[in-house]
Amino acid sequence: MDKATLHAYVDGQLSHAEAAEVAQWLQSHADDAQRVLAWRSQRAALQGLHAEMLDEPLPPALLRRLHKRPAAANAAQFWRQALAAAALLGVGLAGGWLAHGQWQPPAGAMQASGTPAFVRDAAIAHVLYQPERRHPVEVGADQQEHLLQWLSKRLGQPLRVPDLRAEGFALMGGRLLPAGQAQGSGDNSMARAQFMYESAQGQRLTLYVSIAPPGQAAPTAFRFAEQGQGTGLTRSFYWIDGVLGYALSGPFAQERLARLGSQVYAQLGGA
Repeated sequence: MDKATLHAYVDGQLSHAEAAEVAQWLQSHADDAQRVLAWRSQRAALQGLHAEMLDEPLPPALLRRLHKRPAAANAAQFWRQALAAAALLGVGLAGGWLAHGQWQPPAGAMQASGTPAFVRDAAIAHVLYQPERRHPVEVGADQQEHLLQWLSKRLGQPLRVPDLRAEGFALMGGRLLPAGQAQGSGDNSMARAQFMYESAQGQRLTLYVSIAPPGQAAPTAFRFAEQGQGTGLTRSFYWIDGVLGYALSGPFAQERLARLGSQVYAQLGGA
């Protein structure tokens, strides 16, 4: 996979089908998956620079200029310039919108024509971190209270970590991840959380939590997705509950993943 395609994937400039193909390819190319996550982290950080300026009022001098009535002799020229500027602005906005790959729904929103972006990101993150032996998580389960406080603050939502010991999985800990498609201007919209579990046999399961921007809540819906193939196959059981999207990922059969997902959903207060 060439760098231009990977950069287009990070920037959201691919179609749904092309993005899904790249996501599947990344499942078996851990080095490139790490590079993609690093690029996304840099992109999110750059988008956040000086974002607070978007909410600042316009300078008084500019407001006076906008509100100043043109002299009658210059009125025709003024309106010609205004219409030309409006036309250019419309072209610029349309170009910028279309540059995002037709239209990418917010992370956490359901795509009618494919798997949501946050689910693809969850599968990539699972494949990238589950093989780690020395550093599979940033904060271990022995600091669970700190882990939840930290991730809840970064996502801007109170999070809970399900207890899956009855299903044979012990919590290892968790980590903070960047958003695949950053939405809005705040830090919360750029953050994702990943919790990792491990069975006595060494199988690992990850729970990926995504947050959508305000006003983009969706009704709860349950779906399956698959990334990769053969020994590299990763299945995800995912759903959206309010503003939060969850993806439970691992190399398990659908029946087992659905049972684990129902336990997670119930413990998170969904049932």
